Amino acid sequence: MLSNLTQVQISGFIALLVSTPFLIKSVRNLYLASASKKWTKLNGTIIEMSNIGRRYNLKYEYTINRTTYKSHRICFTNSNRRINQSVSEFMEKYAVNRIVDVFYNPIKPKQAVLEPGKKDGLMLAIIMLSVLFIFGCLAVFNQAFFLELINPYFEIQ
Repeated sequence: MLSNLTQVQISGFIALLVSTPFLIKSVRNLYLASASKKWTKLNGTIIEMSNIGRRYNLKYEYTINRTTYKSHRICFTNSNRRINQSVSEFMEKYAVNRIVDVFYNPIKPKQAVLEPGKKDGLMLAIIMLSVLFIFGCLAVFNQAFFLELINPYFEIQ
């Protein structure tokens, strides 16, 4: 079966294998980011905070009906990088033992964020992954059209 595939089809199959899980995760995160704007708000406490370059490691806890939950999610993005915030601003905002607003999913209380509705980079990721997914589908299932589409730019035969 695999021996009958062309290099273009194999490349398309690899593109599909790589893009599909990331595309699904990005669409899921976009949905959850939008949904989190309507979640229940309560107080929580930062219990751990460390910074490595532009990345962070943060944990907080919150209590619902005498059950304490722990989470690390600040918002639903595909990265744990601070965007448009200096290190000092970020470290001050999320200092250990600081009381913060936690927004949790009333249906699934383990699911919580500190910054509801934030979608940093999700739309760009979805667009780029969708293009890769579409090109992968074309390369695998309609190689002639795929080659016709990209040949003026790359001259693939």
